[in-house]
Order: sequence, then structure tokens, then C-alpha cells
Amino acid sequence: MMKTKTKTKTLFLAAMCLTVGMLTACSGGGNDSNAQSGASASSGAGGAATGEPLSFNMGVEPWVGYAPWWIAADQGIFKKYGLDVKVVNFNQDSDINAAFASDNIKVANIATHTAIKMVGNNGLSLNGIVLLDQSKKADAILSKGNVKSIADLKGKKVAFEEGTTSDLLLREALKENNMTIDDVQVVYMPASDAGLALLSGKVDAAVTYEPYISTVKSKGEVQILFSGENAPGLISDLAVIKSDYLTAHPEVKDKLKQVWDETMAYWNSNKEAGNKIIAEKSGIDVADLPVILEGLNYYTSPDQEKLADSGEFLQAAKNIQDILANQKVLNKQVDLEQMFQLK
Repeated sequence: MMKTKTKTKTLFLAAMCLTVGMLTACSGGGNDSNAQSGASASSGAGGAATGEPLSFNMGVEPWVGYAPWWIAADQGIFKKYGLDVKVVNFNQDSDINAAFASDNIKVANIATHTAIKMVGNNGLSLNGIVLLDQSKKADAILSKGNVKSIADLKGKKVAFEEGTTSDLLLREALKENNMTIDDVQVVYMPASDAGLALLSGKVDAAVTYEPYISTVKSKGEVQILFSGENAPGLISDLAVIKSDYLTAHPEVKDKLKQVWDETMAYWNSNKEAGNKIIAEKSGIDVADLPVILEGLNYYTSPDQEKLADSGEFLQAAKNIQDILANQKVLNKQVDLEQMFQLK
């Protein structure tokens, strides 16, 4: 989430230790015997010709929406499909975005609206090739007391992280209630602090995401005014790849889809083992995972194709682009049909 899901996914930063300049300092599966290690930042053109695995770095953040990639690295599923992938963990969006822009990673897992901004604002040529997840209740607007609806937010203090999926979710909720961001008192702060500010009475509402939602609910009486469930498709994540790299290695798209699907099947059949891997990589207590995962919807390849064929995903992406344009944070319109290659 977001879903910066941009979500500045600052989740569990204590568990992460990477800077952009030290890509090997802290990578998913780096200490595991089955992890994909030793991958170079880019693949040699001779890899496919000689039958050697295609090697590249893939960037993720400590967000459970990207969890299957950790499992794939741990279980050697990348290698099964001829890929030598190093899963590299980043602490925040700015780091992973910089690494992707500078070619230190060839594949990045980011929020859909972040991908649109990368193209519209930075002129990057990229393609979204795997739709990973959609946030349902894992991103939400919380309140307490007499603030019982979005309409009640008029003139009230609302805490959220600027430019993130929290920002996106709030603006969508306001729009659906014939309001704008000017109708509330904006209080910018990290998602990790927003819920606590609500509990302490410093603000009237907070926009945040899991696991902070569960933490806030466990500490006080709060209500959910609006969540990703109220705006289907608004907060989703994608695996994106540089367009020139995809042109040079077109097979990587289907291979990554196959890895994702097999990993999801493995996880569904081995919940305990999969959850243990995720807990280790994200720093989440394994006992807290079920509640967090309930707020997410993962997509397999058939799911993605269905969304692509129906036009549902493209319509959601257009809605996201409209919100960004209205926020005046998008320099130019993006050709979404060309950008997203989910089939």
C-alpha cells in the first residue's frame, strides 16, 4: 500500500538494514541455504544462449504483499525456472525507486500509483508484468469519538503520510463524499505514528495500514471510516521491469509469473512453513500474520488475466491516474495500456 502502497512502506524498519549504495548488505534470503545468492545487478546477454540462469536483482520492501518472493527465494523456486534472482530488501520507497532508476535492480515491486508516477514524472520506460496484491482492509481511515463518517471529517485534523497510499485513500474517500483535501486540516506524519496520534487525541482521524491498524485497535476504541475495500483496485502492487530489459529477455515475464504461481501454491499447502519465512524476513510476529493477511488479496496469473480481459484493472489504474492528476503530482498523462503488460 500501499499499499509509501506511493506507500512509504516503513513497516518493521528495525528488521531491515539496507541503503541504496550497499545492495548486498541486507537481501531477502541472504542468510538462507536455499536463497538465491550471488546474482549480479544485470544479466549477461550470454546467459540465455549458454543455458545459464538469467541473473538479476529484484527489489522489495518489508510489506507482506511481496511475501511470496521471499518464499520463492528460500525454496529455490526461482532456479527451477532458470532464474538466478537476488531478492533485495529496501527500507522505503525512495530507496527502491532510486535503485530501479539507476539499474541496480531490474525488477521492482511497488505500488501501482508509484509506477504511474515513475513514468509520468521521471520518464522511466517500464512495464508492469505481475499484479501481486490488492489491499482491502489493510489500509484504512480510522477515527474515534463523534467522527463517525467521512463527512464528519470536515474541518477536522487528519494525520497521514504525504504521497503514500494513505494519501491516495484519503483523497478517494473525500472525493466520493463530494469533499476535497481542503476540507480537512492536514497533519503530515509517518503511518507508524498516525494511529498513535489519533489515540492520544492529537488528531481526529488517521490514515494508516497494517500492522498499525491492528495495533491501534488493540489499544483503544476506534472505528474504520473507509478502507481499501470501499475502493476496489485503488491500492495494489505490481512487479515492474525496465522495458529495455524485458525486450532483451522477453521470457522473464512468463518465468516470473510461473514462479509467483508456484510459490502461491506452495504457500497455500504449507502455511506454517511459509508464514515462518515471511515472519523472519519482515520482522512480524508469526502469530500476527493471519490478521494482517486477511486484509490483502493476492492474485495468481488466471486472476490477473481475468482483471485484464474485463478492463477492471485498467479502469482502476485510470482512476488512480486521475487522482494523481487532480493532486497536481503527475507531470504528464501515462499510456496505461502500453505500460501494463499483465497478459
